[in-house]
Parts: sequence; structure tokens; C-alpha cells
Amino acid sequence: MANPTPAFTRPVHHKHKLPAYNKQLLDGVLSRDVSRWTGFYFYDAFHHKTSKPVVRCRHFNKHRARAINAMVQAMVYHLNIVSGTIPASFTTLAREAGLATVSAAGNESITRATRAAQDMAAFGLITYKLLWDKVTRQFFPADIEVTDRFFDMAGSSALAWDKARNQQLAWINMGLAKKGEKPLTRTEATRRQKEKLMEIAWQKRKTAQDIRRKRKIAALASRKDEPDLRHQISCQIQHELSQGHHEGLTLDGFRKLVNQRLAWIRTVARQHE
Repeated sequence: MANPTPAFTRPVHHKHKLPAYNKQLLDGVLSRDVSRWTGFYFYDAFHHKTSKPVVRCRHFNKHRARAINAMVQAMVYHLNIVSGTIPASFTTLAREAGLATVSAAGNESITRATRAAQDMAAFGLITYKLLWDKVTRQFFPADIEVTDRFFDMAGSSALAWDKARNQQLAWINMGLAKKGEKPLTRTEATRRQKEKLMEIAWQKRKTAQDIRRKRKIAALASRKDEPDLRHQISCQIQHELSQGHHEGLTLDGFRKLVNQRLAWIRTVARQHE
């Protein structure tokens, strides 16, 4: 095992000040063993995909316990207080939590992180789902959300989270008011956050594997004319809507999303001609 004692390390290029509630949560989980949270003994566990009961005969072994602790540290650091989402992929969380390993052949593995996440989902602490993009033939990063139980495990409470959400939303709306913009409701703020994450995921592909995918996208663009591509992209976004993404999206917003993705595919195609 590459790192028997994983722990979260803040990225060196992150210079921003953490919101007070995130800092409070991070300080709390750094000082305690969250894998010994009472809920892990009290609640029943259910498989994160099938929802079937998970029969457990013993508590987590020390390696899984350490992985859960490290993942929770990374999650509270990245937590978007208003939306309750974790705007980071499992790969990013695994790297920052010291749970990513690289083989001699140079292949990265985040299995320790994803297994810890599966346990957290089984106990109702987080929810997540992967979405397959039929146009670019790849998965979006997981859409990770925390639940009320997550805050109990982290040493806080759902009530404290609700208070922090209202304070953070008030601060956001104060900034919008200065710009002459309308205030956001919690629902709209959450929708915008999720929309932003999905579009960043769509456009931000940096690994060697992603470069190969970009070449495939370029080949796709060369084979399809614009109406066909627009149709494929529209069908993909329709599928995303059926999966609960893009909540509150208007018809004009749908058209804008299609145009953004079409422009991105064309840009990738030009770069790899």
C-alpha cells in the first residue's frame, strides 16, 4: 500500500480563505476519528446502486477507516455550503487525500477512495451518480452530494448547516445586489452550481486518456454535419434532464447549452486537425 496513513493536504495553489463553516468542519474532522461515528454502528447499510441491505459482520478495518477519514477531510474542504455538493471529482479527492496510487506502468488508481465513498453512500452520508455522455463517449465526474447525516458524522448538525447555508446565500446575494442583479433563491443557487460543475467537466480534459478522447471527438466532428451533432447533443442533454440534472432549465437555457457544447466540440476538432 503506497500510503498507509493517508490524510488530506490542501493544494499549494489554493490561496483563498475558507468559509467559516468549512473551516469549522475541517478543524473538527482533523481532530477526530470519523470512522468511529456512532451512526456506523447504529444505521443499516444499503448498497449504493441496488439499495439492497449490506450485511456487515465487523467494523471497518484500519485501512478502510483511514481512507474514510481522509476522504471526509477532503470533502468538507471542497463542500459548497449552499448546494450541499462536492465540486471536485473522486480523482481530485483521492489525490488530495493521499489515496491515489500509481503503478509501475504509470497507471493511476483511486480504488481506495471510491471504496471509502461506497461505504459512506451505503450509510446514507453522501449520494453520487455517474453520467455517461453519449456524444463524447465518456463519463462525467460523479455528482456528489452530502446529506444531513454527513454533518452529524462531521461533528456538526443539519441545523447548523441550514444556518450556514442561509448566511452564505445572504453573502452571495449581497454581492449580486452590488452588481444590480436579482438575488438567488437556494434552489436557483444550487442549480447554477450544478450547471457550472457539469460544464466545467465537459470542457476540462487534461489527462493523456482525455487527449485520446479529444481526438475521437475531432473524428466525430469530421464525420457529422452540424444538424447531426446538434441532434446528438440535444438528445444527451434530454437524457441528463431525465436523470435530474439541469433543474429549472428553460428552453432558452437549453438552446444555450447545446450551442456551448457544439462550440466546444468544434474547438477541439480544430485543435486536433
